[in-house]
Amino acid sequence: MHAVKFYRRYWAAIGGLIFVALAFFVGLFGHQVPALQRFMVLMYMALIFHQFEEYIFPGGFPAAANIGLFGEKDNVDKYPLNEMSALMVNVFCAYPLYIVGIFCYEWLWYDIFIAYFTMAQVLMHCIKMNLSLKSWYCPGCLSALFVMLPLGVYFLIWLEANYTFPSYYWWAPICAFPVVAFSTILLPILSFRKKDTPYGFAQYQADEFEVRHGIASLFRKN
Repeated sequence: MHAVKFYRRYWAAIGGLIFVALAFFVGLFGHQVPALQRFMVLMYMALIFHQFEEYIFPGGFPAAANIGLFGEKDNVDKYPLNEMSALMVNVFCAYPLYIVGIFCYEWLWYDIFIAYFTMAQVLMHCIKMNLSLKSWYCPGCLSALFVMLPLGVYFLIWLEANYTFPSYYWWAPICAFPVVAFSTILLPILSFRKKDTPYGFAQYQADEFEVRHGIASLFRKN
């Protein structure tokens, strides 16, 4: 049980170690990996780097999300997003989504979907949350804007230049996006939401410097 509790709290930090290991792998052995598969590895690395920014450095995403996405003002450290739902969304839902792309990289339609899913983080972190928080920054914004977006754009340009595939490969993943986003993000959060949950985040997640200043203007209006 202690191991479960430890992982539930520090999965994002462990993800940072996975990122370092994959960086060494790509740097040393990437030339031996098919280009499509290498791109999928990079997409997964972008995901865990993004999660590291959200939850570890600078961190503070839980409070920012509960306020900016769900309008919570009181229990920002545990409602509706809490440690358990964050683990479900980011590890048990997101990890398999990207790992399937690594091992099934020849499914071009799936590769395109992963690129769309990756780039869509910009919409939530850089637009939706910043508008809601009346802020210029929320945790996860920089990695979404400067890592996930350019990687996804470059991959799609590279894919179009090097492969021929049916046109519906471009729009079919867009049609599937709302269903996947609901089932892997919103549904776990709604399923585990509970105001008296025992899975509240560590207090620092609600007290990070960047989060306090990012949401300060929101609280000054109240």
